[in-house]
Amino acid sequence: MQRPSRLVAAVLLGGLLSVGGCASAVAGVPRADPAPQPTAGRGADPVAWVDKVCGAVLTFTGPVLAQPNFDGADLPGIKQRLSDYLAGAETGLQQSRDQLGQVGSAPVGGGDDIVARATAGLEKLQSDISAAKAKVDASDPNNVPAFQAALGETQTSLAQVTAPDVLGDLRTSPRLAKAVDQAPACGQLQAASTPR
Repeated sequence: MQRPSRLVAAVLLGGLLSVGGCASAVAGVPRADPAPQPTAGRGADPVAWVDKVCGAVLTFTGPVLAQPNFDGADLPGIKQRLSDYLAGAETGLQQSRDQLGQVGSAPVGGGDDIVARATAGLEKLQSDISAAKAKVDASDPNNVPAFQAALGETQTSLAQVTAPDVLGDLRTSPRLAKAVDQAPACGQLQAASTPR
């Protein structure tokens, strides 16, 4: 008869030890993980990442928004100013694409796809502007009717060009949308893209 009482005693002792272990306090203060937060990819700060994305897109908006004055009768001067303006836009677009290539992996799913779409859209935009610049550069300002026709065609083709909606794409992700609202470069991009 001694065996059941030993079994009961062992079960009770085991139960007391397990309850006692759960109730014991651990000394010390909880601390954050000492490893630094990743700068790209999962776990990275989404605000810093979207700030880089918006900053990259801002690079081309400056030259595009800085349209020169095309008024006047100096057709060779107009041609040169337009060619220079389009060259500046091309350079800004290339710089934007280069910077987008350096933003790193997205901190949330879908972010890398947004950057890929933006890069492809900027590449198309750069191609369209390059074609318009080639048309302007090939035109002869001394042949007034032909020059005016070339300018008209250039204006028509540029009016059909659309830039990628990076802010809209970023806002499709709830986490990135919150980050857009906090990122300084995204605020600047929003202000630059607001019609005046």
